[in-house]
Amino acid sequence: MTTAEDSIPIPLAQAGAGPVTRPRLPAAVLGPAIFVLALNLRMGISSVGPVLPQVVHDLDVTLVYASLLTTVPVVMMGVASPLSARLGAKFGLERTVIGAIAIVGVATAARYWATSPITLLVSAALLGCGIAAGNTMLPAVVRRYFPAHGALLTGIYAVGINIGAGLAAFGTPRLAQSLSSGWKGALAIWATMAVVALALWLLVAIRAPRHAMAVNVAMPRRTRQAWIAACLFGVQSMVYYGILAWLAPLYEERGWSKVQAGLLLSFFTAMQVVGALSASLLVQRSGRLVLGLRLTAAVSALSLVLVALSPLSLPWLWITLLGVGAGGIFPLTLTVPLATTSSVDEARSLTASMLFYGYLLGATGPFAVSLLRSMSGGFTLPFAVLALLALAALVLAAPAAHTPRLRSAERGDQ
Repeated sequence: MTTAEDSIPIPLAQAGAGPVTRPRLPAAVLGPAIFVLALNLRMGISSVGPVLPQVVHDLDVTLVYASLLTTVPVVMMGVASPLSARLGAKFGLERTVIGAIAIVGVATAARYWATSPITLLVSAALLGCGIAAGNTMLPAVVRRYFPAHGALLTGIYAVGINIGAGLAAFGTPRLAQSLSSGWKGALAIWATMAVVALALWLLVAIRAPRHAMAVNVAMPRRTRQAWIAACLFGVQSMVYYGILAWLAPLYEERGWSKVQAGLLLSFFTAMQVVGALSASLLVQRSGRLVLGLRLTAAVSALSLVLVALSPLSLPWLWITLLGVGAGGIFPLTLTVPLATTSSVDEARSLTASMLFYGYLLGATGPFAVSLLRSMSGGFTLPFAVLALLALAALVLAAPAAHTPRLRSAERGDQ
């Protein structure tokens, strides 16, 4: 039975409304440009997990340091988001996107010369800044060029993010074995995708209107709704980045080869695509956002418990469930600001606060896993804690998306 809190309207079309600038480039160019940009936004993070044991060995560092290679970019994704919005307002969307791609490309390529731990950390920080700018500009780009198809294009770049993460996770360990430069070259080679994205966006920028488009992203606000939404986003981010950094090492510790563990991680990201599309379509059709959040959180928690307690019994099934759950809850969490606000400005402000605080909280996930791993001597406890965090997301679902004021107003308008 559908409850009142489950049936929350999701005004995606209204949230995408705004001034329309008709592009002078066809959708056949703009669509791939958005997709390729999205491909670049997780490659530099997901490529690290499958070769972390090699990095730890060759650089003679601790697991806590290794976790920083995933933690630092996520921290910078939160910290740099407000600055990215201001740069977009000053220089325009297209030029800011070009700058973001250039930073991602340089930071990724620099890993080829990573001869010390500090070099990798600096590249990770730069990578996070570039990703922050790309994350901030993508929704504005969609609103500008595809105002009537916001949900579709949001889905396209969400899928692009997951495919990019999967390609990097799958290819990095294989490249590390075949390239003479080893893991350094395998991490750096993904900069070539940034070159492709840069070429497409230079074409877009040349044909774009000359005036800069203001990106009116409000500073993070401190309301009860903002804190709950940020906690929800942060908790699911902790789970996701904890998995992304340590799923492959968990299975390597259980005897799998680096290639097998990398394949499993790429399969996890592939299942995220399935989860993201399925959850988004089901919630869009039913309007039951709270139920969708609860189901995806529950599936994530269950699969994490199975991975923690019995990782080798049915690993591909466990990872299928894990990918569907983690992949499904991400776009649904991003839908919360659209479903719980009554104007574009409110949605934009809530999104800004959710990403700012949420990414800072999410960045602690890989570090927490590494710390618990060092304390317990294995991955059972860390992944059990990730399961508890997924259950926390289940608890937060209703208060994060519960908006009786908005529903009453909408009923009165009907």
